[in-house]
Amino acid sequence: MKQTLPATPMSEYDNPHDRPEAVHERSAQEDPWVMYLVVRRERLPSLAETVCAGAVAAVDCVAGWRDDPTWREGFDAWLARSFRKVCLRANEKDWARLATYDRGVGLARAEPVVAALPPRKKSQRDKLLVHLQAFATGEHAEAPPPRELPHAMRLVLNGDLAMSTGKAVAQAAHASLHALAAFGADDPDGVARWRLAGMPCELRRATGREWAALKAVERVAVVRDAGLTEIAPGSETFLAMAPSDRGRWSSAYLSLPTM
Repeated sequence: MKQTLPATPMSEYDNPHDRPEAVHERSAQEDPWVMYLVVRRERLPSLAETVCAGAVAAVDCVAGWRDDPTWREGFDAWLARSFRKVCLRANEKDWARLATYDRGVGLARAEPVVAALPPRKKSQRDKLLVHLQAFATGEHAEAPPPRELPHAMRLVLNGDLAMSTGKAVAQAAHASLHALAAFGADDPDGVARWRLAGMPCELRRATGREWAALKAVERVAVVRDAGLTEIAPGSETFLAMAPSDRGRWSSAYLSLPTM
């Protein structure tokens, strides 16, 4: 019998990558397995669109390449030991070169703006990946007018933390994968509808009491950072909720500001 999400879930996904032993193993790796996220530097949409594109690119990468014989071993090792993501930037020439790579893609305004590459060891980067610089931030386009998404994955950024755009893109990619791993089996039809709709995501911001209130009334996947860059270990960076119809979104979520 198919299960559906309860109206007021009030539960948190136990993410195995947050457990102390997993965090220690992740931070101690000398040659980590990494999923590289590459942002198209010269076609930056708004901040929210960039972050959501990163979330979708990671999902697209796993869906497209997880079971491919070329990448299966890398995904297994990455999922077991690392789950690390690094955000890079590419100019138009380098972005064109990435078109020949196995990758997942996140779109904004019908254009590809973020690519997610199947995991590989840091030492196995090719010349292009070694050449690309880390992405922190850039000149984003003005946000488009807000629109109501009837069936979307919801992402919430912790507004109490100071994160660069690149960090936020990587953390949103964590969040989208956690949400599908945590809740996808509960509502496979809902996830299928989301994929068919182009995997729409919505990004909002919460601080302090808003963050706690949302966790109290929504079923959430929480991303806690290992503390390798920018923020303190254990910091809660993102909340993610599996794709669902707008009529099931809580007032605690709907009251949050969009980005």
